[in-house]
Amino acid sequence: MADTPFVDAETIAAADAILPDEIRPAGGRSQARTSLQDARSVLLTGATGFLGRWIANALLLESNAAIVCLVRGRAAESYQRVDAALAATGIDPAAFPGRISVVQGDLRQHRLGLTESQFEALACDIDAICHAGAAVNWVQPYDGLKASNVTGTLELLRLAARRCAPFHFVSSLSVCYSTSAPLHVDERYDPLPDVGGLHLGYAQTKVVAEALVREAARRGLPVAIYRPSLISGHSRSGAFNRDDILARVLSGCVRMRAAPDLDWSLDCVPVDVAAGRIATTATAAHAVHLSHHRPRDWRECVLWLRLYGYDVHLVPYREWLARLDRDTRDAAGRDHPLRPLRPFFLRRIRGDRGRTLPELMTGADREFGVTDAVGPPLDAALLQRYCDAFVACGDLPRPPSTSERTAAPSPDAAFIRRVMNRPIAEVEPLSRLSEHSIIGELTSWRSGHATGVFRYRFRDGGAVRDAVVKVKPRDRDVIAVGSALAHLCDVWLGRAYDRWSDRLGVCGANRREPAIYRQRDSRFSTHAPAALAILEDEASGVSTLVLEALTDTLLRDSVDRPHVWQPAHVDCAVRGLAKLQAIWFNRSAELAQQPWIGYIATAEDIAEMTDFWRANATHARPAFAVWTDDNIGAIQGQLIDRIAEWWSALEDGPRTLIHNDFNLRNVCLRAGPAGPRLAAYDWELATIGAPQHDLAEFLCFVLPERPTRHEVDTWIERHRMLLEDETGTRIDRATWIDGFRASLYDLMLNRLPMYRLIDRVRRQTFLPRVVRVWSALYRLFPLAD
Repeated sequence: MADTPFVDAETIAAADAILPDEIRPAGGRSQARTSLQDARSVLLTGATGFLGRWIANALLLESNAAIVCLVRGRAAESYQRVDAALAATGIDPAAFPGRISVVQGDLRQHRLGLTESQFEALACDIDAICHAGAAVNWVQPYDGLKASNVTGTLELLRLAARRCAPFHFVSSLSVCYSTSAPLHVDERYDPLPDVGGLHLGYAQTKVVAEALVREAARRGLPVAIYRPSLISGHSRSGAFNRDDILARVLSGCVRMRAAPDLDWSLDCVPVDVAAGRIATTATAAHAVHLSHHRPRDWRECVLWLRLYGYDVHLVPYREWLARLDRDTRDAAGRDHPLRPLRPFFLRRIRGDRGRTLPELMTGADREFGVTDAVGPPLDAALLQRYCDAFVACGDLPRPPSTSERTAAPSPDAAFIRRVMNRPIAEVEPLSRLSEHSIIGELTSWRSGHATGVFRYRFRDGGAVRDAVVKVKPRDRDVIAVGSALAHLCDVWLGRAYDRWSDRLGVCGANRREPAIYRQRDSRFSTHAPAALAILEDEASGVSTLVLEALTDTLLRDSVDRPHVWQPAHVDCAVRGLAKLQAIWFNRSAELAQQPWIGYIATAEDIAEMTDFWRANATHARPAFAVWTDDNIGAIQGQLIDRIAEWWSALEDGPRTLIHNDFNLRNVCLRAGPAGPRLAAYDWELATIGAPQHDLAEFLCFVLPERPTRHEVDTWIERHRMLLEDETGTRIDRATWIDGFRASLYDLMLNRLPMYRLIDRVRRQTFLPRVVRVWSALYRLFPLAD
């Protein structure tokens, strides 16, 4: 489609963003700070729209305000439209006699299309204005929307000024997406100087309208400006706006069986939450961002669609655009949900490297300062509520492979008492700790069990305890989520994942970690959280551990702050690691007989899985090349081609029970009278392996990006000597270095590419740095020619 030109910011500002001098609040500057909830009567625009009807709902239910709705059309028709809009929110207008009235008017006309006497009478009848009405269109240019969105605001400010009525204006967070604006903007940000970097006509009109409102505020009018992100469906009923861009994009992607692989940030606020905030917030000197405290990556939403039952794949954005163009171009695509949005997706912006609007509005790196973020979690339960509503309305087909699911509540006091198997009192939930894990969250939803990591405080005898309650899902549910993720990213990777899923360390994880925590060896209890109770439910396959909450910790959750780990801290961790590994050192035959140990890798098995390693490497390679250099792909290929040559070093050398996830996400130090000591948790991936594997992984996370050979050799030798001392066994130095080298290679074979798989849908901020450290270590320990 044809390129669109830049918008001249100076021209817009000069022409439209100047409030006429005669619009001045009566009585001069007002000190009022008034919410709509406090008003006697409120003029509401947009009452028949999606957000406006829910604002009316909130005012009717939570205040005594009379609501005067400005609506276009004849009187009888206008009342019918308002009544229908309120009925859609579950309200019977007849239940609120005398509180709902309608004024016929038009935002696009001078004095709202009213006579001077009608305009003056309306000004006398209302004491607050909520301007939620607008032409919301993602395709039309500024000139096509100006009359409704700019002129309407100007005329409503004229009305408000007659009695200095507080003015509540609904703008949009899209005003902050200018390409010339900083990546971090707060609620005091004035978007007018950056309007030239906005290419969405709707956002441009909101910028100009905001400028008019701010000037009225400077002249003494009490105002509130709200900048909501995308307005999504109702948080409880799922009721949605079928013409909203989010609903159309979801429906379109399901129809196309493809979703754009783009860094969109899914920042949306349920309509009832946004309406409630608007109804109760007082006027203020700055804008209010109605933004979610934890936006989700668009790809997370697409992954959930697969789990819900739709065969959707991520495809490169340009490929997706070409498919969209083809599917919506002719008569056969007239009913395509995204046909009305063709220009929004396909038009390229002249002067900005030919990018499209969605590319310019990516929010992965943007931050919107917010004083009080709003909304329930954008989790799988809420997405299910929305999709269920879409299906019920016929906007989405019923998925063929999904079953009815309901989100399970968090573990309650009765559950905790059952796990503890003794009287405990005053059970108080403190937080859920596992929001970082997309796999864990979706596994919980898929299983119907409240799996995850939760924190509780309770009274146990005479002592008050803080505990971490870890409810572990069934391994088959974790495997299913992993399969959905692999298929989402690459068809061949998905097939290879399904073929070898029983060898990826997940099978039996729900039984393995409880068994490890039952160890009575003091070396384990000294370096891991204490298990207060363990319950394994054979019927459901769900296991629960109640662990002590770690206190007096040092360097906790430092995965994005590796610089805080000084050499003394690293030494403490390596000393603790040696003690833990000494427990099962060279007892691999006995360990292999344990019923909980699960799959044990062999060199023959690893070589047999070549198709998986290649698919995993191919998927990870583009990102790894950006983070390091183009040579990383060749290195991956050589490691895979020569697996049989180097992997045997992990099988032939000393073996023990390794943590197998030993990094800054799962380890910290604890302070104590004898000095700091290691604390290692999250043992579900533990397996029989070379002790050096844990060290190699730990060093990838904790070392600087350009480690020296002397520095690395020091830690390798330190680990070897500590393990010799702990076990009383001589460990050959050359064999030990060979094992470290092979452990390093193995991390690039399976661990780092698996992190990239998760990073594809939820950013793992630590991963680029870890890959760079791995690359530096490989240069020190290259695969021999």
